[in-house]
Amino acid sequence: MCAGVCVAAWGLADNAGPSSQAVLLDGIAAYVNSEMITIADVMNEVRRGPWADSAPELRERRLRELYRATLDALIDRKLILAAAVKAKMQLQPWAVQNRVREIVANNFEGDMTKLHQLLAERKITQEEWEKNLEEDLLVTAMRYQQVERRLVPTPKEVRAEYEANRARYQTENAIAVSLIILQPPEKEGGESVEVRAAKIAEALKGGTPFAELAKTYSCDAKAAEGGSWGKVNPEDVFRKEIVTALSELKPGEVSPLVVLGEYGYIVRKDEQQDSRTLSFAEAVPYIESRLRMRQAEKLYKEWMERLRSEAYIKVFELPTPR
Repeated sequence: MCAGVCVAAWGLADNAGPSSQAVLLDGIAAYVNSEMITIADVMNEVRRGPWADSAPELRERRLRELYRATLDALIDRKLILAAAVKAKMQLQPWAVQNRVREIVANNFEGDMTKLHQLLAERKITQEEWEKNLEEDLLVTAMRYQQVERRLVPTPKEVRAEYEANRARYQTENAIAVSLIILQPPEKEGGESVEVRAAKIAEALKGGTPFAELAKTYSCDAKAAEGGSWGKVNPEDVFRKEIVTALSELKPGEVSPLVVLGEYGYIVRKDEQQDSRTLSFAEAVPYIESRLRMRQAEKLYKEWMERLRSEAYIKVFELPTPR
């Protein structure tokens, strides 16, 4: 039996067919002081995640995994908003409208009509949406007061972190790579990739720059930049055959033709940057960022524990479908 009145069977997908199994009933998820959070409130937040378009069985399992974490986040939000009221925090009258204009400019090409259309599709009124924005701003302001403005790692803490974890603060291995990618013969008037590769090799011996040949022969979008891919970690970007070809080159050298499927690849290692430990001065910004993150988690947890200890919170178990 769910808490409160279970009013409707509730599927996971808006487009669920007649055979879809309803996995939850709407009802009360929690009370926070005198305010109520419904199962639908939690589900609406969870379903906004990128996993929502996955297979039904995955959606149901993932939903249940995320349900309690999302409910906890909504409880935290209620507590923070109550703390804002208690602290008599108020926003400047223009704050919400400035945020509205920013969202419209960044997400709707400056067209307010597009925002109105989206709100209408989601059955949300302008007033409800702006009220939610106001709450977001209050939560952000309260979090700044209680957490962010207190994040000041001391020089002693920064130095101690560096000395204890030097291996963590390193540059990445990176190789500057250029490629000439040769299309299959039928797209080049029947001339094989081997024939074109031989012409390129001959031109390189004659002193023609690799970048110039890439602009002439390469078929990918980077040809206009002389085939340059910039500095990359090859394992993250290329197939193993290309990675192997690169590993056998010294900076400035060009590989023999590598044929993958019907395409040909000629690889140049432009530059190699091996991993090294950052000096203390180089590492400071990364250390401070890491320490701030660690401190923020601690301060936020302590703040929420304090707010929860002062509040009435009743959480109901998630109903199980029969």
